[in-house]
Amino acid sequence: MSADVAAWAEAGLLFDVVDHVAWLRMNRPERRNAMDHYPGGFGPDGMGLRDALLAAVHDVSEDKAVKAAIITGNGAAFCAGADLRQEGGAFEIPVERRRATITPRDDSILYGWYRLFEAIWRSETPFIAAVNGPAIGGGCQLALACDLIYASENATFWEIFARIGLPLEGGAAWLLTRSLSLPLAKEMALLSEPLTARRAEEWRLINACVPADELETTVAEVARKLAHLGPPAAGPAAGAPTRDLSARIGHIKGQLNAAWEQTMWQTFREEATLLNLPAGEPPSGPAVAGGP
Repeated sequence: MSADVAAWAEAGLLFDVVDHVAWLRMNRPERRNAMDHYPGGFGPDGMGLRDALLAAVHDVSEDKAVKAAIITGNGAAFCAGADLRQEGGAFEIPVERRRATITPRDDSILYGWYRLFEAIWRSETPFIAAVNGPAIGGGCQLALACDLIYASENATFWEIFARIGLPLEGGAAWLLTRSLSLPLAKEMALLSEPLTARRAEEWRLINACVPADELETTVAEVARKLAHLGPPAAGPAAGAPTRDLSARIGHIKGQLNAAWEQTMWQTFREEATLLNLPAGEPPSGPAVAGGP
């Protein structure tokens, strides 16, 4: 486990690994788990929650002992998005590097939410969102960026931006139009009303809505299945059944994410590449993870 766990806890992220499953718990309940950050990512006074979460995602992705990861929140909310009241404002790019009218663009690509969601998307570790309460703005995008999404009956998903005079942020336009039909994506974004977890399940935006007291048990069981995948009890088993088949979960996640972005030809090329790899051997190069 990373030696930075204590620093992450100080920033508001509790981290633990249980039976090959990493638990990433946002722990700023007094701020509804809103994401703060330190300008430039890290500094002499520590780091913010978003910085800690990004570091933990990278750690989980590199740790061979971790087979699945769960992101959830402590308190009444999952995540209220960016902490707009933090000292220095919402931009993470250092003040001395801000370039007048294009500062928002620079911050979004070089810093901001992009790095966090890209890290989850490209990781070969499956991430499960356990949405325990309201997921607002960037917090909604954090849930949607995960591979599987389970929500408490108390949860809501809220693209709040139209109500506060902002465009969609945090990659919401990309995530919504790939998670919903276009009319439903527009309904969620244009009306800017909280979507209940039950309605989100009906829309197939999430995998399931469950009773609040069953949320963690449910996601823990799903994560356990991913972490301990075994060969079928009957029928064909490709390769040696003694291999760690959870490694293939990461490959398959990469295939699905890549196929969402690629042509059919690229998808078949990647499939052929993966067929030549042993289950426990990670692929090399960005193409396997869905890059250009």
